Amino acid sequence: MKAREDEDIMVTAAAMLAMRKKAGAAGNFLLCSPPLLLLPVLMMSSSSLAFRAPTGGLSLLGSKSAVQKLAPGGPMRLGLGRERKGGRLQSLQMSASAVDVLKELGIDRVHRDVPRLRFAPSPTGSLHVGGARTALYNYLMAKKLGGKFVLRIEDTDLARSTKESENSMIADLKWLGLDWDEGPYVGGPANLYRQSERNDIYVKMAKKLWDMGFAYPCFCTEEELEEKRKAAEQDGSKVAYDGTWRDADPAEVKRRLDAGDPYTIRFKVPKGKVVTIHDIVRGRISWDVEATLGDFILLRSNGVPVYNFCVAVDDALMGITTVARAEEHLTNTIRQVLVLEALGFNIPEYAHCSLILGEDRSKLSKRHGATSCNQFREQGFLPDAMINYLALLGWNDGTDKDIYSREELIASFDLNRVTPSPAMFDMQKLKWINGQHLRAMKKEEFLPLMAEAMMREKVIGHADEEFLDHVAGMVQEKCDLVNDASSILQTVLDFQLEETSKTEEAKEILGDDFKALADKIIEEFNSNAIPTNPSPTFSDDFKQWVNKLGKSTGRKGKKLFMPVRLALTGNLAGPDIGAQIMTVGMAERVQAKHVDMKTRIEMLKKFVNDNAEMISSAAASIETSSSKSVSDDMLSQKIIETIARLAPPQQRIVLQQAESLLKEAGGADAAQAPAARPSSDGRVLDRSGNVEPVTRLDIRVGKIVSCEKHPDADALYLEQIDVGDAEGPRQVISGLANFIPLEEMQGRLVTVLCNLKPVKMRGIMSSGMVLCGSNEEHTKVELLEPPEGAVPGEHLMLESFGVMKPTPEDAVLKSKSQQGVWKMVAPDMKLNSKGEATYNGKKFTTSSGALTCKSLKDCNIG
Repeated sequence: MKAREDEDIMVTAAAMLAMRKKAGAAGNFLLCSPPLLLLPVLMMSSSSLAFRAPTGGLSLLGSKSAVQKLAPGGPMRLGLGRERKGGRLQSLQMSASAVDVLKELGIDRVHRDVPRLRFAPSPTGSLHVGGARTALYNYLMAKKLGGKFVLRIEDTDLARSTKESENSMIADLKWLGLDWDEGPYVGGPANLYRQSERNDIYVKMAKKLWDMGFAYPCFCTEEELEEKRKAAEQDGSKVAYDGTWRDADPAEVKRRLDAGDPYTIRFKVPKGKVVTIHDIVRGRISWDVEATLGDFILLRSNGVPVYNFCVAVDDALMGITTVARAEEHLTNTIRQVLVLEALGFNIPEYAHCSLILGEDRSKLSKRHGATSCNQFREQGFLPDAMINYLALLGWNDGTDKDIYSREELIASFDLNRVTPSPAMFDMQKLKWINGQHLRAMKKEEFLPLMAEAMMREKVIGHADEEFLDHVAGMVQEKCDLVNDASSILQTVLDFQLEETSKTEEAKEILGDDFKALADKIIEEFNSNAIPTNPSPTFSDDFKQWVNKLGKSTGRKGKKLFMPVRLALTGNLAGPDIGAQIMTVGMAERVQAKHVDMKTRIEMLKKFVNDNAEMISSAAASIETSSSKSVSDDMLSQKIIETIARLAPPQQRIVLQQAESLLKEAGGADAAQAPAARPSSDGRVLDRSGNVEPVTRLDIRVGKIVSCEKHPDADALYLEQIDVGDAEGPRQVISGLANFIPLEEMQGRLVTVLCNLKPVKMRGIMSSGMVLCGSNEEHTKVELLEPPEGAVPGEHLMLESFGVMKPTPEDAVLKSKSQQGVWKMVAPDMKLNSKGEATYNGKKFTTSSGALTCKSLKDCNIG
């Protein structure tokens, strides 16, 4: 059997006596054969023996009493306690010496018959985002592997640990749905799952290590230790215990013990020891133990065990196979591994996950806003959305997917895909994910959550099934958070006409003869023509009334609905107008504070009478802006928009006048000719008088300066592209990694859509889209390439349109209407039979010619 790197050589207790006879009490080496291994002896006492394996790992040969129970002189066996699986070490079974120790001490252990992962919080505060992610990763891995998820409360810090904190953490874990298989409140084979309940075990283990020669009593006082610390700092040497009592005279030790002097039990760190782990997240990590720490305390003088000692013992006795935790615990691993090795216990696999940072890239803390689970719950986040987002803070499955159900996370999650890079907490993305989950919920699932929030915030006095069902249907699609429902309902129940009228958005509505429409609405209400009483047919009845109002006033579309919304709801946005009016009519059922319809009409009447001057001023402002201040380039579009606000009889008059002017100008061809020419800013009107959407796109020649794989998504590239910006190259993320080799991306000329709203893709901002051609099956994708000689930054030209350069208003397509421009244009972007890029059959060109793909023809561009 050959000793391999990183494998702990363990000699069974059955062989110990025979080896000791060979070495003698003062011997320096043990010769074991077969196989022939020269093992340097580290320590030998009346009760224990240890040697250094060729790999540098410390292995314990069990206690003397344990050996004597076995047949002395029996055949020597060298067994490898661990084997490699997938490049990592996996423990097979606990050493015989460890089994004997536990038997001698009367301590039970849990067998490692299935994967066992644990979450072990200290109850010294709330469950924060980092702790919740740690719990989630352990939960997901245990569920995926068909193992056990263990909860252990690490409350050895008696001064800071509180029952209130434990209860809070338990409540948060239950809210997240991270139900544990073993632990407090559910029990399990380890029986005790709070460290404060396991003190006797730690005391026995510490004294056993002392008895075995791996620990010793230290009688240094706090004052003496402080002096040592100061002296080390002044000398610039390592601040660590100097081993004063490590090799003390046994007689002096006995005298101090007999005198009852207080002492701590310290672990005897082996000289020359190197601890190596194969971290699932970070790979191989090694520490020179002597250079890292001194002999550390296991048991304080008051009998209270130290954190790292408890953790090591508990992980062993609870049969933990994998420890996934935050990277801040990485250095704790040294002490824990030393204790485990000394006792002959299995070493679990470790996975140390990265820190979570705030948006300023500093460690996430309270100054970044909500950080505890309870805060997120109170703000209206859903547990399924929280675990969805938390899973993505450092992990991905190699796809672009962002939304996962709990079952999908269990199926997809793997610690091997957790990145060692820090994860940045993005509140906006969390809200977006929450909104996706919330809107996907069934109404009957959303309704009780909404009702609880409304009751908690006292928006309603009590629950009414019909009212809540109606409100849920009205608000669910508009919510990102559960609490948004309360805000929306409060706005619906209020009537803020005065405040809304002062906004810029209201000026245009007020200036469009708002008083006349308001007077008509008041008249309709007084004649009971407006439906206000809730009924099964209310929605249809209200729509019919609005349509009749439109016909009688000559209004339609936005010209009708916006002033009606302002007059009846007091706001310019929100749910359907009829749904809001029905909600107001039902408000008394739930004892909700509200402004009823009668009061609203009275307030509307007072508003138009008291603000006649303001309304007239708004009308004058519209008239001025719609005529004198409109540039020649925008005049045609402004005419279309203005005519659209007129009533049909007025539109007919304008049409007759326009046709007369057209005839005088020389006919339709002469008048239409300018419409086919692009204006100076690239805006072109189509036959209907609307701005051609393609002219609103900022499409430029770009050159890839650098390209690399996205750190969190295998299918994505992260590119830096020169598109002529003064600020330098743009950061663009594209989904081309599965279609174009990385080396072919470097230095390429590409075509970039530059004015889409920047978005985050897997946590990294992307400020553009690389255009490509693709076949219908999307199995073949090629870059849309400008010809050689094209200059990075130049705007594309479109046949008969000229240079495609959007106006400043379209510099970034942010609004909902703007974001729809690409969706309108994309279906008509094609490669023709020559493989050239076109829009509605018209060819795109650069200063050096047409744009083409490498081989694709007659297919889509996107």
